[in-house]
Amino acid sequence: MMLTPGTTALGTAVTRVRRAPALAAALAVIAVAAPALMLTHHAAPLAVPRAQAITDAVSDARSQPALAGVHWDSVTVGPVDGQLDRVSFFEHDRVVSEIAVRRDGQIVQGANFQRMAIPYGNWLAYEPGVLVGLAALFILVTAVVPLRRVRNVDVAAALSLLASVLLLQQRYIDASVLAAVPGLVYLMVRSAWVALGPPRPPAPCRPLVNAGTPGLSAAGRVRMMRLLLLALALVFVMVGVSSPDAVDVIYGVMEGATKLIHGVLPYGHMPGDVIHGDTYPLLTYALYAPIAAVAPVGSTWDSVDAALAAGVAAALATAWALVRSASGGRSRGAGRPAELEETGLRAALAWLSFPPLLITVSTGTTDVVLAAMLVMAILLWRRPGFSAGMLAAAAWFKLAPAALLPVWLAPLRGRRLAAALAAVCAVSGAMVCLLVGLGGVGGVVAMLHAISYQFSRGSPQSLWAALGIERWQPLGQACLLALIASAAVRLRSNPEPANDRTRLAAIAAAILIGLQLAADYWAFLYLVWVVPLLCLSVLESRDASAARAPVQAELQPGALAPVWVR
Repeated sequence: MMLTPGTTALGTAVTRVRRAPALAAALAVIAVAAPALMLTHHAAPLAVPRAQAITDAVSDARSQPALAGVHWDSVTVGPVDGQLDRVSFFEHDRVVSEIAVRRDGQIVQGANFQRMAIPYGNWLAYEPGVLVGLAALFILVTAVVPLRRVRNVDVAAALSLLASVLLLQQRYIDASVLAAVPGLVYLMVRSAWVALGPPRPPAPCRPLVNAGTPGLSAAGRVRMMRLLLLALALVFVMVGVSSPDAVDVIYGVMEGATKLIHGVLPYGHMPGDVIHGDTYPLLTYALYAPIAAVAPVGSTWDSVDAALAAGVAAALATAWALVRSASGGRSRGAGRPAELEETGLRAALAWLSFPPLLITVSTGTTDVVLAAMLVMAILLWRRPGFSAGMLAAAAWFKLAPAALLPVWLAPLRGRRLAAALAAVCAVSGAMVCLLVGLGGVGGVVAMLHAISYQFSRGSPQSLWAALGIERWQPLGQACLLALIASAAVRLRSNPEPANDRTRLAAIAAAILIGLQLAADYWAFLYLVWVVPLLCLSVLESRDASAARAPVQAELQPGALAPVWVR
């Protein structure tokens, strides 16, 4: 039989795919998931016909405060869920008012954005001087010299995400989402390459903060960075705890936590002042229950200052975990050299100086707590059972970390795999027992029904809605599943990348960024999920002139393979 050139090329391609199981897994997932998701993907229907929703919003007396003094030239109507529509009024491309209209025509909520200087949080965190100062410090601790290094492109991509915050502050919703896409896509691809690409020695470079302080010894720089960390911690306490405008998420969580301490599941029993305030997994409310016991919240008229303080504490705890993780998990007294401590302090300073973080903390959102849980999972990476248990807890706090579990479990073998699975089952079992104990079997059903809103919500704040390409969203979701499958197969067949904390943090960042891009809703608050992971991977830098023997001993694959794999 004579083979044509085309047949030969096809055979070669098939052979290469067979020899690359990770690539084969990715292609198989796309081939199956993309058609399935496209067939099952349906746009949420409007609860009220468009014309009727606009009429109800404009004519109802209860909506007049939201429209008072507002000049608008266009209006859009979108579904929130099957019972509620969002009527948005625009002046050019800027949203100036929003009104929620229920299926029966009743006005549920209204917002007049012209009266708001900021979307939410503390106005101090949005001040140009504050943002410029934080950005300058972020560059100082993450950039390197020589300037012609890919690391500096990484830093520029991370800082470009600030544009999304500033555009949302001015209520340019579509522009805010689209401004974040280039930076997120770049960081996702870069992180995936660092995690799964061929290992290569880094190009010679020095952190900019080291190059800019040639007269200081390593110990002197450590003292300087400790003072900077202390100063930033004080700023976070002052700006975060005194925030006058917390986001509605924290009110919903605190109301649910207050219900929980009274023995009532939040699902289906929440007041209507926060729309779908019960859409989070049970651990979200359980973790805030001790705060609710001291400072209960029954409505948006109550104070959430204690919850704001918890967000500040979570940001500072994340900084501490970054210091420990980036410097090898050892205390100074355990023989940690100053060069390693510098690396950890730079990672913590990069986290606290990332400009959107201060704004995010001042909103009180639970996303900062999730960031702390993710970094703790990385800090425990040498003990897969504890690490997987922490990741399972994070998934019961917010759903997104569940996407990381296949990658976490894939490289494990034997007792390590058994311990990790046992930890995941223990955390999940405890949550299910609490659900059943408070609400019977119906409590589990009620939680699943409430959480399902996250998979069917309608929102203009997504890449797909901003570009008007919602029909292609299932393809993006299939690509995300392919990334997870590819990473899991790669780590299963070759666990070596899992022995490197940097590569593990990088693949986690890539997956979480992909999840944000593929989702129905995106807000800059979600950036804090991935920034600590980036600080431990693509944004981490070590001084090439420093003594690196202790570092190499810690990161050498063979040294950790028995711990992770056996």
